[in-house]
Amino acid sequence: MIKKLAIILLLVGLFCYFIAAVTVLNKPKEGLVCNGVEVVVEDSLQTGFIQSGEVLRLLESRKCNPTGQKMDQVMLSRIEEALRKNPYIEDVTSYKTPGGKVCVRVKQRLPILHVMSSDGQNYYLDRAGRQMPKSSYYADLVVATGDITPQYARQNLTRLGRLIQDNPFWNHQIQQIHVLENGEVELVPRVGEHTILLGRPTNVEDKLGRMKEFYTEGLNKVGWNKYSQISLKYNNQIICKKNKK
Repeated sequence: MIKKLAIILLLVGLFCYFIAAVTVLNKPKEGLVCNGVEVVVEDSLQTGFIQSGEVLRLLESRKCNPTGQKMDQVMLSRIEEALRKNPYIEDVTSYKTPGGKVCVRVKQRLPILHVMSSDGQNYYLDRAGRQMPKSSYYADLVVATGDITPQYARQNLTRLGRLIQDNPFWNHQIQQIHVLENGEVELVPRVGEHTILLGRPTNVEDKLGRMKEFYTEGLNKVGWNKYSQISLKYNNQIICKKNKK
């Protein structure tokens, strides 16, 4: 019993020592001045809407660059709040180092579609269905065109865009989503001289599953240019219109 109690007291003591050591190491020395900002941008290889240099320029423009300030006066919450206002930034975390650095970690917003509606709207749509302004940075995204309102994009194209982007086959095969005036959706593939009529954007997983099976079992045998349109709008049916060429 005494031995167990001694072990417990030893573990508690070690835990308290560890907490105290971490606190001391992370507490900036009195009078220490910030000598720089280190920025890490997540998913920078996947997309490049925001770069570390731009993060530093944002801090400068909003007078939030802590370089030269005393570390105990640096307000991390102010830095994070300023950066979160950027439309290409999803989230920000920051911390101070014992050596006088402020480290900032930025999570980018990741777009899934480039919307170019018939009424002239031009923006990116992210995975949560939120609009992102058009950027000069080139992103290899599926383009959505046609009769698209912001509400239609949010309610109907977000899920479809995620399904396409998350599936390697469809992400390589589909280059355009076109919304017709009646609200039905047509897909334009990269390979093959046909379009894919989904109809209303419901039961999309089932429709894409049927289409992929048709590619494998049908078009691989008769040729991918045999039909001009392949319709999936009706349940359990695939209706093809022959190419007149």
